[in-house]
Amino acid sequence: MVDDAKRIGRNIALIMGGGTFRAVLMPLFTIFIARMLGTEGFGAYSFILSLAYILLIVGEMGLPKAVVRELTNHRDEVAKYIGDLTILRLLSGLASMGIIYGILMLTSRSADTRLPLFLIGLSFLVFTGLRRFFDAIFQAFEVMKYQALVDVVDILLTFGVGMAMLLGGYGLMGIAFGMMVGATVSMAMDFIILTRKLGKPQFTFDWAFWKRMVIGALPFGVIGLLTFLFGYSNTVVLTFFKGDTQAGLFSSAYRMIWMMAVVPATCMTAVFPFLSRIGKSPDGRHRDAIRLVVKYLACLSLPFTGLLAIYAPRIISMVYGQSYTGAGHALWILAAIPLFSFTYIPLIDLMNSQYKQRSSVIAILICAGVNTGLCLLLAPFLGVMGAAVSTLVAEASLFAITLFFSWKHMRIPPRIFNNWKPLVASGAAALSCLPIRDILPPVQLIVAFVLLYVVFLLALRTFDGTDRQIFHSMLPKKLTARAQG
Repeated sequence: MVDDAKRIGRNIALIMGGGTFRAVLMPLFTIFIARMLGTEGFGAYSFILSLAYILLIVGEMGLPKAVVRELTNHRDEVAKYIGDLTILRLLSGLASMGIIYGILMLTSRSADTRLPLFLIGLSFLVFTGLRRFFDAIFQAFEVMKYQALVDVVDILLTFGVGMAMLLGGYGLMGIAFGMMVGATVSMAMDFIILTRKLGKPQFTFDWAFWKRMVIGALPFGVIGLLTFLFGYSNTVVLTFFKGDTQAGLFSSAYRMIWMMAVVPATCMTAVFPFLSRIGKSPDGRHRDAIRLVVKYLACLSLPFTGLLAIYAPRIISMVYGQSYTGAGHALWILAAIPLFSFTYIPLIDLMNSQYKQRSSVIAILICAGVNTGLCLLLAPFLGVMGAAVSTLVAEASLFAITLFFSWKHMRIPPRIFNNWKPLVASGAAALSCLPIRDILPPVQLIVAFVLLYVVFLLALRTFDGTDRQIFHSMLPKKLTARAQG
């Protein structure tokens, strides 16, 4: 287990490294786009990006996740996967571009606007779509270092070229050019590394293979689409009943929780291949692995809940401005979501890795139904608070249903998730910071909260001998030898 944890930890660190560049530069790029294009130009950019993302999920049909699961246990067939599925993914991307072209032609936009929007869609649906497929192969072989390297190149090129073109006065076309450069270069790098390090492609055009992969991948596609739509359904309901202002307040609060979900999602990118490889092992390795993953995700996720509990209105104002202060109370409610998400995200991936994705789809469908139905009842009377309550109840429902399915199908007993110590440590840190939240500046308060949280974690003896062995094994060899000496 220690060796497995060491490999998984290294892969998580690599993916998080690339994610850090994206988390810093891409929001900054978006801010510059909004400021330099103005409301109308930024609206056009947001429209095509949202449309392209939906079509990307539909077009890839859940294929990346299915490739990781299947190829993990059939690595000798990598040439066939690279060759046949590259063609399939390219065809689905071009079909999605046909939809983009048709929608753009039906709109009243000028030809000068249609071309850059078409290029943005092309960069996203074809080149980024192929990259996501290539990255899935790297994940199946658990060599995330290549994915992390190309991620950094992609982000730096997109940001650098896009900013240069924006400052040069090229507007929307400059953004499209920057995105095309980043997407095409990174896709080409991915393909070159893939074919040199893992296997040469074999183009056999095996229709039976295509059909088998698509049928196996469709549940993953449904899960991805439902998850994406779930994040926007309450905004639509609020817009209908209460108008754009209330919808904007809820969206601002929910986006902060959505960003926090990057932590468990990124970790599970590294863990999913391992879960697919070990299967439902008779020695209980899958139970040990998921217990440790949930424990560490609890330690990483619960501080966000504690910090938002004491500082939600101030954080909303800092990020979005004073006009969004009204979203602070909604953020207080939504801040409880990590109490559930750090557990159900790994459990859903565990079920998906063991061909139990039907249960995952059922669980998410029930959650979406609860969310929409409750929001329709509460939003007309409570507005943004009603939407927040319905979201939290739906997340708690997903947590309960996932626990039940994981016990029924995977024999994962809920009692193994005994993570009260991180919860107590987070609550204690939050209570300790309450008296000084209006005294210390924001940055100093956050630092104080984190330090107190770590102290409480250690005081409660959250980490046992196995944890210390895992942490020790992940240290660089030179540092370990120096400590022993």
